[in-house]
Amino acid sequence: MRRGAFKSVEGKVPFGVILSGITILLVISSVSLLHTNQYEFIYLRFSGLSLRSVSYFDTVLYASYLIGSILIGMLADRLGRRKIFLISGSIGSLLFFYLMIRAPLYWILLLFRFCQGVCTVSEWQILMTLVLDYSNEANRGRSFGVFGMFLALSMGIGPVFGGIIAGRGVFLPYYTAMALHALVIIISIILVKEPSILMKRPNLAQSVLIIRDRPALLIPSLFNFIDRLHIGFILFILPLYIQMVLGMGPEIRGMTLGVHALPFIALQYPVGRLSDRYGRFVFLLPGSLGYGLLLAFAGYLGGRGLFQLGAVFFVLGVFSGLTGPTNAALVGDLISREEHGMAVALFNFSGNVGIVIGPVLAGWITDMGSFAFSFVVAGAVELASLGVCVLLMKRLSVFPSSQHSRSDN
Repeated sequence: MRRGAFKSVEGKVPFGVILSGITILLVISSVSLLHTNQYEFIYLRFSGLSLRSVSYFDTVLYASYLIGSILIGMLADRLGRRKIFLISGSIGSLLFFYLMIRAPLYWILLLFRFCQGVCTVSEWQILMTLVLDYSNEANRGRSFGVFGMFLALSMGIGPVFGGIIAGRGVFLPYYTAMALHALVIIISIILVKEPSILMKRPNLAQSVLIIRDRPALLIPSLFNFIDRLHIGFILFILPLYIQMVLGMGPEIRGMTLGVHALPFIALQYPVGRLSDRYGRFVFLLPGSLGYGLLLAFAGYLGGRGLFQLGAVFFVLGVFSGLTGPTNAALVGDLISREEHGMAVALFNFSGNVGIVIGPVLAGWITDMGSFAFSFVVAGAVELASLGVCVLLMKRLSVFPSSQHSRSDN
């Protein structure tokens, strides 16, 4: 297998990172465009289902992410290989997208959904690991900025495009997902190259115990847990808030989510690049602080009108843009090359736990209190987590001035 085709030039984003970004755009778009027609694809297709049962379709997906991310991370580091997991994951995703169309019973559909999730998270995780492999200390922030821009773009355009094609056929989004993964297979076989410097880890036990050897990884993992918890929180509660508080329809919901995503997408590269020069925490800490404070008041301010709500979520998108690429790059600052796979697995595992909890937290708090109270609780969770991270930084001696100390990366 040819290795070392993409060399990391100091200060510049390697071609392999750009290729990984294009590939993640295809992978995540294929998943995000499926969110628009679950009512027709599931509820009307299988008789006798409750709406709670329909929710299992996404619950199973997130569960597969939790399990699959850890397994893939351990195996990738143990074998010292990346490409085989990307190829097998893309083939498996294509296969299970097709089988979900053919599933005769709902429990079989859920089984195929779980398998599809394991395959898709394999692709996602390996592509993120490749960004670490291809980049170095001098360009890691901007590399994750480029990757994050493609990732955020896929999450933004997927539901919009999915809604358009779902109107032309219930199964068309799934056939489109298959076509996108056919492109991923071609890219993975022909263009993706194994990184030049990869070493096998002696055993799986060392991979599992990475948090013991690198306790500082708790810091970006906790930040990622909170970031994705709020993604799940907002995706669940914001459309309901717009409908039930402001009395506006789906077009306004989509537009508001787009306003929130726009600055997040736009800031990925410039913030990542600046973090290479000025450090990760210069952006990560104020971004988290501002996000938590504003989110706590979002329910109150947004209730005054659509303009105020849009302005609040635009600024929240700005704060998210400060934390996304810097936190991902921080993972690479804290580890050595042979630990990339398992470190990304831990990072993604914590994030996947967060995105599962987010909607549950939103629904539970809203049922107990109100929309405004839910936003207050979510903001308080962000601020409390930031306090824990600062304490961990002091306890583990991880400070802005020392975050680039692992020059062997």
